[in-house]
Amino acid sequence: MKDASNMPPHTRQMQNDPRQDAKKISGPAQGVFSKITDDIKALNSSILIISQKINFLVRNEKILSRNLIVINKKVKEAQEGRQQGISDSSSGSARELSEINLRLSEFSEKIARLESEIENIRQNYAKSEQVSEIKYVMDSINPLEFATIKDLQEATGSSSKKGKK
Repeated sequence: MKDASNMPPHTRQMQNDPRQDAKKISGPAQGVFSKITDDIKALNSSILIISQKINFLVRNEKILSRNLIVINKKVKEAQEGRQQGISDSSSGSARELSEINLRLSEFSEKIARLESEIENIRQNYAKSEQVSEIKYVMDSINPLEFATIKDLQEATGSSSKKGKK
């Protein structure tokens, strides 16, 4: 067997095999002892898995740190390049900004006109609910069935003419 002092604690094996000692122990105690041995083996394998995961985490952390260093360098280069470009194109940028401001003011005026027209429409025109109410009233009254003034004059005029004759 290997020297137990050089191995990590989770990989050390017991010097004496518990099954050899189990011959000296009674039957019920052997069952308990074998369960404890199985639990220790399960814990040992869990510890091995955890140590592997820790190794992967350490490796990934190293990779990420290298990537961050590269990205930081690229960001610094981009910022330096942008600052140089800003000083070179400041006059062109000023013209572009003035054009953008001009267009923005034009759009603001158009929006203000649209808002006033919409408000005018809201105040001066009937809503669909109001129109449907008027339609309902007109349909229920049915003004075409009423007599006109001419009809009334003819009706009253003919009876008054009959009375005068």
